[in-house]
Amino acid sequence: MAGREWRVRVLGLSQLCGPDGQRVRLERRTAALLAWLALQGPSPKFPLAALLWPDSPPTTVRSNLRQLLRRLRLATGDEALVEGDTERLALVSPLAVDAACLKAAAEARAPAEALEAVGAEGSTLLAGFDFDDCPELARWLDGARAGIDGWVREAREARIAQLTASGDWTAALGLAQAWARQEPESEQAGRHLIRLHYLQGDRGAALAAFEHLRGVLDRELGVTPMPETLALVREVEKATPRPPAVPGTRSSLPLSVLRPPVLVGREAAWRQLEAGWEAGQLLFISGEPGSGKTRLAEEFATTQGRWGRIEARAGDRDVPFASQARAFRTQLHRWPDVKLPDWVRTELSRILPELGEPRLLPPLASEAGMLRFYDAIVAALHLLHEHEDISVADDVQYWDPASARAFAFAFSRLADATPQGARSLRFIDCYRRGELSPDARMHVTGLVEAGLARIVEVDALTDEDVKRMVAGMGLEGAEAHVEALARYTGGNPLYVVETLKHLLETDSLHREWPQRLPPPGRVGPLIQRRLERLSPLALQCARLAALAGAFFRTSLVPGVLQVTPADAHEALAELEAAQVLMGERFSHDLVMEAVRAGMGPGEDRVLHARLATVLEEDGAPSILLAHHWLEAGWTERALPHLLASARSDEQVLPPELAAEHYARAAALMQSVGQHEDAVQARAAEARCRLQAASAGGQPFTPGPTGGPGARGSLG
Repeated sequence: MAGREWRVRVLGLSQLCGPDGQRVRLERRTAALLAWLALQGPSPKFPLAALLWPDSPPTTVRSNLRQLLRRLRLATGDEALVEGDTERLALVSPLAVDAACLKAAAEARAPAEALEAVGAEGSTLLAGFDFDDCPELARWLDGARAGIDGWVREAREARIAQLTASGDWTAALGLAQAWARQEPESEQAGRHLIRLHYLQGDRGAALAAFEHLRGVLDRELGVTPMPETLALVREVEKATPRPPAVPGTRSSLPLSVLRPPVLVGREAAWRQLEAGWEAGQLLFISGEPGSGKTRLAEEFATTQGRWGRIEARAGDRDVPFASQARAFRTQLHRWPDVKLPDWVRTELSRILPELGEPRLLPPLASEAGMLRFYDAIVAALHLLHEHEDISVADDVQYWDPASARAFAFAFSRLADATPQGARSLRFIDCYRRGELSPDARMHVTGLVEAGLARIVEVDALTDEDVKRMVAGMGLEGAEAHVEALARYTGGNPLYVVETLKHLLETDSLHREWPQRLPPPGRVGPLIQRRLERLSPLALQCARLAALAGAFFRTSLVPGVLQVTPADAHEALAELEAAQVLMGERFSHDLVMEAVRAGMGPGEDRVLHARLATVLEEDGAPSILLAHHWLEAGWTERALPHLLASARSDEQVLPPELAAEHYARAAALMQSVGQHEDAVQARAAEARCRLQAASAGGQPFTPGPTGGPGARGSLG
């Protein structure tokens, strides 16, 4: 058993944590010795021991220290955590101690790692111990505790700023709430709560957070809130929030531009949603890109109950069950305490390998096998949405066919899985007008004709709507440009916001309407102007994210672009501040499209090849490797992955869909002269089609007016 496997906690309850889950409480002097070495580094042996036993003679001090180190060795199975000679002591592995990890992360300005080091045990150094009999050590401990409190406070501040800048307001709010629970009198935490509640559209919760903070300050400290807190609240009350910048926040754009405070021009659509809701219909919201479909869906859902949001992304269509797997991962992250039955976890491991071992499962070659898999999806959906009344699905035009089929079947069964008397889960789906697949469009049309669903169209804003929208933002100087803004943007809400960002970033709000703007009615060139202001590495990161699509991870950047992690982190932070990326996804699909449109014909092939190389080393799914090698122009390197993907698809796809993947592989093999491999692929295709025929063709295909999927959603 290696000594590095033992971890030491001196923040919160002091204890040793063993590799097999052991927990050993630390005696106070042992804990103090480890805390000192973690924070101070290697130290002279006798002076340190004298701090622990200040009133003892030198011989006793040395004897006591030897006994302490011996007991520490025995507690870890004779593995040393502390090493030294006759003069000095040091930790064998400093980063095995949480306080040392916190110090290193704080010095590296890595707030996420700093908060991870603190963990759930609290951040008080040597909690529960006092050293009144060791006055010098006690004075050191007071200073060390104050230093650690400062590190933790700075890490919270910086991490909330990072999450806010990246658009992950839910995670930022959760961190602020935890901070406020631990330090209810902290105005820093309180201001974050007020700001983040408002960013999420809950003005009432923002004002309630202020009232709670004001009560705590008055009751506990006898003081009133600071002027900056009062200024923030006044702006929330006026619905023109432009609060003081949070220290560490990278974005200089006003809060009202990040999320316009007033939803305008949607009165008719809102009435349609209310009518459909009362009729118990499935609600589809359709509109042009940037028309505000998601904002409308979320605000309406807020008035009807508890809701959660899932999304599809560009690129999902090429990977079977990509959309549904992401939806399940979103819900598992949102509700980590939900326990899925073993049989459900086993079946879902076909599309979520982290839940089990999919290779041990038989292929979905029979109707009974597919029924069990789809039933597992029904059970998982029911359990993972138990605490929600509404599921809002965004960008369902990207939903992959396998996910759409499974969802259509599953949602038709959800009512049966809902306990009697309980509210059944309702769905609001958003999609771009004219971009549904033919099958999905036919399914939606059938549901509408049967009276089971309603399509609510979202159109452009009128000139008066644009005027109200801009007025609600409270941007000084913007009112002078309202008429020109309405004409230029055609009343598209996203175009309005992007144009205002451009005017702010070019300091043009207080000038005449700019003469050199891209042609009106298209937001892509305007976004391109913003992209041109990025550093070269940040722009490369954005292009990498665009090519990786739904499977982009920030961890890919150093390997693909061959830069240091620190440089990658700085470039990604720049993209977040510019509102190009929000975490690991684009702030809007139109931003991603603008990034791709700005790439040269050869540049994308080079990035695809680098991405494929890194993904191969990471053991990525075969379908992704095949896609990137094909896009890079390396067909021969793509073919083995394409064939492997077709074989793995037999585990999760109905046989007729797996057959299509074999057919694609065979056609490519034939085109490059790999005739023997093409024959094998054709044989596998024939086998799958035979299995499909014996299983009855296409089981569980959702029907528009009855049978499986009659009340289904696209996601």
